[in-house]
Amino acid sequence: MTLGHVAGAVGRMGRYLFQGTFYLAAISTECVAFAVRPSSWVRPVRSRFVRQILFGGVEAVPFTLFAGGIMGIILTINSFQWLEFTGRSEYLGPALSVAIIREAAPFFACVIIISASASAITTELANMKVSGEIDLVESQGISLIKFLIMPRSIGLALSATGLAVVFVAAAFTASGIALLFVGRIAPGPFFTSIFQAISLADYVNLIGRSFIPGYLIGGICCYEGLRVAEHTTAVPQAVTRAMLRSVAVTLIVSAILAVLTYL
Repeated sequence: MTLGHVAGAVGRMGRYLFQGTFYLAAISTECVAFAVRPSSWVRPVRSRFVRQILFGGVEAVPFTLFAGGIMGIILTINSFQWLEFTGRSEYLGPALSVAIIREAAPFFACVIIISASASAITTELANMKVSGEIDLVESQGISLIKFLIMPRSIGLALSATGLAVVFVAAAFTASGIALLFVGRIAPGPFFTSIFQAISLADYVNLIGRSFIPGYLIGGICCYEGLRVAEHTTAVPQAVTRAMLRSVAVTLIVSAILAVLTYL
């Protein structure tokens, strides 16, 4: 492979990334423009919005409780062992608040959203595109962004935020239960130290790192689903691209917000 081939491949990749970022930004902006208009929330749009929250958020609550509880126990035991070894076990509450609120909760919430909804949304819209339903909707003068994309994106954003809060509650509850078995730190002072350690930046970080990626994940899945070629073999490829790019945008947004809120 010559240098020219490498440069060409890099150029095509850069052009594709720029095009995808541009379309995602345009779709997200137009979704916001539709969302702030009360006239956009007609009955079919409200119905899709509610179903998206139900399927993407409410039905994922049991697994989020399970994941949050398991992570809370794991982080508590490991953090306690290391802090006790260094003689700083009184910092267990602040350490867990950093690990759970800043990092684990928003990331796991987005991963759960991707696992539960990304493939479903992409597959649904891709099949609609292949079967000609999308062309039929457009021929009737209906906006795809208002009717299909906006309720899904906002529904996923709210679902991700809610799941992050559920994850935090489950993780800290499991931490308190784990401390009862350890028996060396009273739950009362432990929870007091957690609330004292939480700052405004933590709340902003928790909401921002779950709401914004959730919103963008909805746009990515809809975009990938609607851009498939008109044959069924392209559907699995669209699902794979949507899930990988959803994970990528989650990491990018998390890094950006971490820098903005804590540096």
